[in-house]
Amino acid sequence: MRSAECGVRSDGWSVAIWLIAAVIALAFSHQARAADPLPFKLETYRGHVVFLNDALAKRYGITTVPEAADRSLALQTADGALVPIVEDVRGRAFRVDERLRKPEVEILARKFQGVPAVQVIRLFEVTKDGKLELDYWCDICAISMVELKPCECCQGETVLRRRKVEE
Repeated sequence: MRSAECGVRSDGWSVAIWLIAAVIALAFSHQARAADPLPFKLETYRGHVVFLNDALAKRYGITTVPEAADRSLALQTADGALVPIVEDVRGRAFRVDERLRKPEVEILARKFQGVPAVQVIRLFEVTKDGKLELDYWCDICAISMVELKPCECCQGETVLRRRKVEE
């Protein structure tokens, strides 16, 4: 039987064939996705977070335009390599809170193929006594955040929290 409106068969066979085709297509697309490698690797970097323009001026004598002075961030490793940091909410934390630019830090980051910048996933301060994980904490709501700002729940003050990491 055909529908008068669209000329498509409306018997059970058409629906069954369509469902089988959809299941097969879904299975092949899932298999293709599972075979693809992740678009990034997790990597660990150690160093100090700096403004990229300052590091370029000190190391190479490159001057940037004034409006770039406090925009781009990088992790400067012990050997002087500069690893640009993607400024999402975790990356922005380094610009907003200067306390994060002072100590030696270790970051766990996503390194995407073909992209020089890294996306910070976790942040640690490196001390003589070991590593401390850094985040921002609201004592009222007992929630953590990744950048210095009012609590997302109560809008109260948050504090920089340092927690010892057991290795």
